Amino acid sequence: MTVTDTTMAQRIVELESEVNHLRAQLEGDMPKATGFLQWKVWRQRNALDILNHKVVTQRFVLRTLEELGRGLTREEYIKARDSQPEKLQARIEEVE
Repeated sequence: MTVTDTTMAQRIVELESEVNHLRAQLEGDMPKATGFLQWKVWRQRNALDILNHKVVTQRFVLRTLEELGRGLTREEYIKARDSQPEKLQARIEEVE
């Protein structure tokens, strides 16, 4: 099975699950329908959080590169990251 086949198979399973939960909603089985929606929201929240981490890191690196006018060494990256407020440091991914 190729990556595309695996992705398609996962998508089919997700869609079948969504159809089953929508049927449950139509039949009045709210706990089952609500559980599916909560799971879907949780999954989307996690995906958005991962993307947000990447964007924060990219913006941080771009700001630092603009200040220096060249690329960063690992040591420079760590020093620049550590000079940021603690709240922002937590959002910046460490580039290895």
